[in-house]
Amino acid sequence: MIQNRWEPVNRFLQNKKNILITTHLNPDGDALGSEIALAHYLQQIGISFRIINADPTPSCFGFLDAQNWIAQFDSAQHSELFAAFDGGIILDVSDFERLGDMQDIVKTAAFPIACIDHHLAAAQVSAVQVVDEQCSSTGELIYDLLAVNNADFTREIVDALYTCILTDTGSFRYSNTTPQTHKIAADLLDRGARFQFIFSRLYESDSKSRLWLKGRLLADMHFEYHDKFAWFVLSQDLLKETGANIWEAEGFSELPRTVESVEISIMFTEAEDGSAKASFRSKGNIPVNTLAEQFGGGGHKFAAGAALPMTLEQAIPVLKKATIKYLDDYLNDAGQGGRRK
Repeated sequence: MIQNRWEPVNRFLQNKKNILITTHLNPDGDALGSEIALAHYLQQIGISFRIINADPTPSCFGFLDAQNWIAQFDSAQHSELFAAFDGGIILDVSDFERLGDMQDIVKTAAFPIACIDHHLAAAQVSAVQVVDEQCSSTGELIYDLLAVNNADFTREIVDALYTCILTDTGSFRYSNTTPQTHKIAADLLDRGARFQFIFSRLYESDSKSRLWLKGRLLADMHFEYHDKFAWFVLSQDLLKETGANIWEAEGFSELPRTVESVEISIMFTEAEDGSAKASFRSKGNIPVNTLAEQFGGGGHKFAAGAALPMTLEQAIPVLKKATIKYLDDYLNDAGQGGRRK
């Protein structure tokens, strides 16, 4: 526990009566679990709150929100609520643009904002900001905040925090998993986290549509650069063909990393407006955040992303060329020599 780093957050919470909690677009297990755990803590200390996100909650995470606290932002319905908030907390993101349709209303809000995140921050987005890239997840930070403040770790909180850690570490197999991560997970298990139930809900409850989508993506995966580089495409047509929702592709960007030869992979995703997004992943030897930065993105060292102002047809050749050059440069700098194919 790091007591001092939470003093600004504790001061921020003093005398607050009604707080907005929100997170990034396409909320994942870490984002949603952090929101729910924090909300239960605020309830314990007598602070009212509303959880409002730009995008809907994927059904696989519905078990976290038994109270139906999480709402999807609707400007007509929620704009007036913002006048009643006296504070806001942004979780698992430190970039206003990733708040989607909520970015303007949050950025220009009259109330103060606090930010808790474990991603590399491009800039200071709030007066109170706790960002720790060494943590496996934002949930790990929320755990620390609650432990420092002697919160009551209810079943809802421990399930939410365990979900954060389980999902953001790839079930404890990613490089962001640390001894501290395992210690926190063990403590959550001691406190009653339903680890088998959570795993089953997240990884053993796929819809047929998700399974069909995964099969199609695997079948259409491309390998280049002596199979060190893999890429595949999630188009709107493929979503319609399989009947899958976009959120059901959660985790698919990790699929190529299971191939022994693959060092870097890209999952191209077509947004509803026709623009493209790229999810960069690395086996853990070659950083990809700097590659993502070439296209205005960023993220973790071995997992990053970028939103591209171009179509899939435009994006694929551009990123393929850049990735092969990046691999060449990296291997040459590492003394391994580029091996173009």
